[in-house]
Amino acid sequence: MVRDFCKTFPRAYRDFAGLVMKNRIFVERTRDVGVLSKADAIAGGATGPVARASGVERDLRRDEPYLAYNDLDFDVCCAQGGDCYARFQVRMMEMLESLKIIEQAIENLPSGPVFISGTGKEGLPDKTEVYRSIEGLIHHFENIMPNRQMPSPKESYYGATESPNGELGYYIVSDGDFKAYRARTRPPSVLHFSLFNRMIRGCMLSDVAAVLGSINIIAAELDR
Repeated sequence: MVRDFCKTFPRAYRDFAGLVMKNRIFVERTRDVGVLSKADAIAGGATGPVARASGVERDLRRDEPYLAYNDLDFDVCCAQGGDCYARFQVRMMEMLESLKIIEQAIENLPSGPVFISGTGKEGLPDKTEVYRSIEGLIHHFENIMPNRQMPSPKESYYGATESPNGELGYYIVSDGDFKAYRARTRPPSVLHFSLFNRMIRGCMLSDVAAVLGSINIIAAELDR
């Protein structure tokens, strides 16, 4: 199914790109609208497509690779305009780069089961096993009960991934218990939305919808 998608997606992409990117109304309503300069993007903590559309060449998959990204060949898509159209361009280019990543990943995926453990007890069992056997149920509870979990080191750690909207990070402080003493999420949308006021200055009221759409706010990240 993944290979079939990789074959059919380019045609759908070309149809959409031709429909929108050559549409005079769309271009005129997005070009030079909601401009975010490179300096403002950096100062405001913008990441992901919003920052890259303003010329900030930053992508955690390349700059701080994790998982298998270090073994994959892909380009970091950037633009210079910093406007709604530039943000649209970056996201469109990233679709093609994502297709390259998917094709490389699927063709280099090792054979065998997805989850491999040493004794077979480190990971959670299959749900069918949990529902149909007492051994599977015990295995499940042994892994999730607090008294059975591994002790945590008394340290703090920050880890982040390159999510579709930018840097999604988690800062965790441990006091040695099985639960985090403190935890903090660094979502990209809350920082991008803080730049929204700056981006709509001098715009028409009708431009507000285009600017807000171009930064692709996730409302659940703003509940702070």
